[in-house]
Amino acid sequence: MTIVLDQPTRPDAAAPAALLQAVRDSAATADDSGDLVGSHDRMVADGLFHILVPPELGGAGGTVVDWFDAALDVAHADPAAGWIMAQGAVQTAWIAVSASPEFAREFFRRRQTIATSSAGNATADRRSDHYVVHNPRWAYVSGSQGAAYLGGMVRTSTADGAPETRMVLVPAADAAILPSWDTLGLRGTGSHHIDLGDEITVPASRTFTWPSLTITRPGPLANVAAHTLWLISLSAAAVNLGAARRAISEATTSAEHKMHRGDTVPVIQQSPFVRGIAELHGQVELATAGVRALLDQLWDRAIDGERPSDEQRARLRLAAAAAIRTGADVVREAQLLTGADALHRSHPLERLGRDTHMLLNHVVTSPSTREQLAAVLLGSYEGPRSLI
Repeated sequence: MTIVLDQPTRPDAAAPAALLQAVRDSAATADDSGDLVGSHDRMVADGLFHILVPPELGGAGGTVVDWFDAALDVAHADPAAGWIMAQGAVQTAWIAVSASPEFAREFFRRRQTIATSSAGNATADRRSDHYVVHNPRWAYVSGSQGAAYLGGMVRTSTADGAPETRMVLVPAADAAILPSWDTLGLRGTGSHHIDLGDEITVPASRTFTWPSLTITRPGPLANVAAHTLWLISLSAAAVNLGAARRAISEATTSAEHKMHRGDTVPVIQQSPFVRGIAELHGQVELATAGVRALLDQLWDRAIDGERPSDEQRARLRLAAAAAIRTGADVVREAQLLTGADALHRSHPLERLGRDTHMLLNHVVTSPSTREQLAAVLLGSYEGPRSLI
């Protein structure tokens, strides 16, 4: 199946400089308003949400490293936009490899996005070629304000009665977005609740199994995306590492002309600052290189037809959790190197601190998740493979 887009496909997977500047310029306003729709729509138009999508579906056909690097760049401009872009590109990839032919044709006729969440208690019954969904309400639907389709995970069963979980999607116009995302940081992600009413009927063609995808279009992307949770973990890692790089830059800029009382040279020339910045650079580059190396290995195996093993996914997710903490720590240390100026709302480091702190509270970094992944490496994990 080949899709002809209304807009031409961008030939590479890099984030355009003009787009990154626009995202950066609008970050403070988006943080105040909790609205990133303008940046979302620009990223859609520039193809960032279609980085992983194969060219025959109108995407850039990029690798997972291309996706990770683009997310780093966007997060450097604005962590909230980075989260929307990283997650949005992953969810678009789900459609590319697992959607029914009918929905794939409908979805990829133009550039658009979906926004979903597993944070709900919805159930569904299969009735012929539809699902009747009960209590279709979900929290933490990042990017809901700009997405063309909204939805979430439902608990249902297969034809033979086995338990199954699926994502269901409806046009955004059929859902109500309930403003609930009044948070410390990442405010621009608009991760609100959505409500589809007490009951809704959804065509089976607009659903797919999740978190383990049933593949309809095989290939390298399908091999890496068949298990979805590690990609979510890496999205968070990209955001905090991109923000950490920005924090180092902002601290350096602040130090160029800052002089404490009694100083004879600006802070940037003083040994404590130079040593501190050297340490922060090393931490960020080490974490970034480690994640990239694992992603390169994963993609090489995917090209050879292999899917990542349970152990490989566990190692990736643990590396991501460590990178998230590294990113937040680096931003905090950059604030300390900068001093009280970094705590003013007008200083970019103040927002970067709030944004990176948010992802320390994401489920991908929780002690229970890390314990579960460690059990995989120790050979004692007894849970479902879909949760690795």
